[in-house]
Amino acid sequence: MTTPRALKFVLAVLLLCLVMVTPMIAWNFTGQKTALGTNYTLRSAQLASGASTTARWNPCQQAITWQVNMSGWPASKRSAMLKQITAAVTKVSKVTGMTYRYAGTTTFTPRQENLVSAPADIVVAVINPKTTNFSFTENSLGYGGVLWATWYGGDGEGAAVVRGYAVLIPAGMNKLKAGFGGGNTQGNVILHEMAHAAGLDHVRSKAQQMYPDLTAKSPNGYAAGDLQGLVKVGKKAGCITVPSRVNITDYN
Repeated sequence: MTTPRALKFVLAVLLLCLVMVTPMIAWNFTGQKTALGTNYTLRSAQLASGASTTARWNPCQQAITWQVNMSGWPASKRSAMLKQITAAVTKVSKVTGMTYRYAGTTTFTPRQENLVSAPADIVVAVINPKTTNFSFTENSLGYGGVLWATWYGGDGEGAAVVRGYAVLIPAGMNKLKAGFGGGNTQGNVILHEMAHAAGLDHVRSKAQQMYPDLTAKSPNGYAAGDLQGLVKVGKKAGCITVPSRVNITDYN
């Protein structure tokens, strides 16, 4: 089996959900430019005061629930794919110190406009890219990101991630070796997209899993910079006090 040529990960789109005092939700931002770090890159949420803060999950919520949609993957291979996704989620959980809870399968297809109505905190979808509306290219393997809420008022201001998603493209995944390991493996793609769903963005260093291209030289799992970034958005970063008026459905 020949090694596939370098395949590019598509940049994650991270939508910004603004929750005002009333509260009111607006969907007029479709992502922000991020200055890419060398070894890890965190997302930055702009607050009403003009200040910014890291866009991350609240590590003190009981659990981050996740579901899978494998409608685009052969039925005979779904069990093996679920094992790979579960292994990647377990790795993210171990590094961040946060609890992830599997909530079964779903038919939900992540799209730019429907993420707030997802049936779980994170949906991992192995689907035909024509069923969604993210900006895929012919070399795309996956697409992932987060949606966060910001708030301000008498109880202060802040931001917290409220939804995440990871889309895996069957045509590209089928070209890769199943399982984990260095290079062009399905496991590396899943780890990359799940790190997007945890709050990380791309980096400039080719030695890290969050480099936007998958190649024969991609690391075996998360490298040192990836791990540093995941810790920065994990439990050690401290709790986020989310006001009760931020009325995003809580799946805890």
